[in-house]
Amino acid sequence: MKKVFGVGLLCVVLLLVLGCTSTDVVTTTVPLVYTNNVSTKFVILGEVRYESSDRIGYNEMLKAARRLYPDCDYVIDIMIDHKTVVTTKTTWLLFRPIQLVDTVETYIMRGTAIKYVK
Repeated sequence: MKKVFGVGLLCVVLLLVLGCTSTDVVTTTVPLVYTNNVSTKFVILGEVRYESSDRIGYNEMLKAARRLYPDCDYVIDIMIDHKTVVTTKTTWLLFRPIQLVDTVETYIMRGTAIKYVK
C-alpha cells in the first residue's frame, strides 16, 4: 500500500512540475557550405554592409543581409575591416602632464547577398 501511495504521489508531483514547465525553441538556419562551381546558379541581390563595436561573425552578416533582402540564401565575397580610432588627451596637473587614451574599435563587414536559383 505504501508503494502504491509513493508512486501515486510521485506521479502527482511530476505532473505538477511538468505541467508548469514551458519551453521556448528558437531555430536559426545558417548555410554551412558554399560551392562556387559552374552548375551552381544564383542571382546577386546586392551589397550588404554591417558595422559593430563587438567582434562579428558570419551569422550577424547573414542576419543583416536578410533584413535588406528577405529571400537571401547566402553572403559571398565577404571583406572584414577593423578600424581603430585612438584619441590621446593631455592635461597638466601640478606641473605634470597626464595623458588619457581613449580607444574605439569598429568592425566593418561587406559582402554580396545572393539567392540560389532552383
